[in-house]
Amino acid sequence: MTTKVDKHEGSVDDQVCVFLWALPRSLSTAVTKCMSFVDGVQVWYEPYLFSRQNEDMGNTDLTTRWGEQGLHLFLPALAKEPRGKRLDNELFSFPWVKSQLEKQDTDEKIVFVKDMANAVHGKYEFLPTTGKFRHTFLIRDPIPVYNSLRKLLNELRIDTAAHTSTEMPESDVLQQPDHTYKNTHDMWKYVKVHLDPNPIIIDSAELAAHPDKLLPKYFDAIGVPYKEEYLQWDSSSDVANQWKTSFQGFLFAYACGVHEKAMGSTGFVPEGPIPPRDDLPADVIKCADAARPYYEEMFEHRIKP
Repeated sequence: MTTKVDKHEGSVDDQVCVFLWALPRSLSTAVTKCMSFVDGVQVWYEPYLFSRQNEDMGNTDLTTRWGEQGLHLFLPALAKEPRGKRLDNELFSFPWVKSQLEKQDTDEKIVFVKDMANAVHGKYEFLPTTGKFRHTFLIRDPIPVYNSLRKLLNELRIDTAAHTSTEMPESDVLQQPDHTYKNTHDMWKYVKVHLDPNPIIIDSAELAAHPDKLLPKYFDAIGVPYKEEYLQWDSSSDVANQWKTSFQGFLFAYACGVHEKAMGSTGFVPEGPIPPRDDLPADVIKCADAARPYYEEMFEHRIKP
């Protein structure tokens, strides 16, 4: 197992700064955990997503925001969990995140920011314009994404009747079935024109199947020295204590099982086959069909194993 190095000699001018913009259910938390064991790295975890949630929810109380069932899962974890480098949720806003990322006030050699591309839709002015950020994208075929998202959303529904539902909970995902992929695709186009002419794309299924081939190519593309030992990492979730993220928001998601599997991972595991179309629920087909054109265009520009 690798051991994370807390500090790395070097100047701020030599820093490597990387965004990983992800789709939901695309192994992005596992990738973040992998990157956490790279020598001399500071990890930011979903700062824009927590900013978006704070903006959308406003000054609502915890019961309104997370529900009684969510609080039942969340509050015991909050009471016993060490804070580490994690920050109060109320700090997270789009202007604050931009200012923090532009400061780059860290001795670490690498700044790695994992976030959801959908979180910054319509908020591109709050992306950092200083520094040397490379923009990378993690994509996945829409069928396994929506299959996984469907299962997660149904598990998180609070009312008893929801557990008998055969369709995804009514939400933006279902009302606008293409918006997650479209917004990610739109951001990719924006980044190419305004921030990074050669953004990097990796497909999560290919990464999971061929990490020994694809991970070295990714590291080379972002300018980070690669070591074979990065293919395996410790199973403990304690590494998240060192992430700059919302303390309360991260723990709530973890308590609800959103990324529990990824946080217990020790390496990349190949995915199973994609189910035949005839075996898919109607709502998954609807969402996947709407998303596919955006996925396929980005897939053509990916780094291949």
